[in-house]
Amino acid sequence: MAQTFEDALETVLAWLEAPPPSGSPEEACFLAAIERVLAEPDGSEANAEQAAAIDDIVRVDDDLRQRLAKLANAHRNPFGDHPDGIGPTLGMDLGTKKGG
Repeated sequence: MAQTFEDALETVLAWLEAPPPSGSPEEACFLAAIERVLAEPDGSEANAEQAAAIDDIVRVDDDLRQRLAKLANAHRNPFGDHPDGIGPTLGMDLGTKKGG
């Protein structure tokens, strides 16, 4: 079942000051909650139609959004969908050679 924004925000706020131990199931839940909160538009992208449809919008302020992004980025794989990397490192020198 997909986590609601409100549940994710509650989880994030509960663990924000003292994150769960690395590798624990709680950490996985915490990181998923961070991703869910960060996926929510911050309100600046919301158009008038969306704003009119939603009476009570919970917005995450920029300071909290930046803190969450730092936490999320620290745990992201720099290779994205390629957990083992994107290929072998060949160790090639890609600089231009000045020859005579």
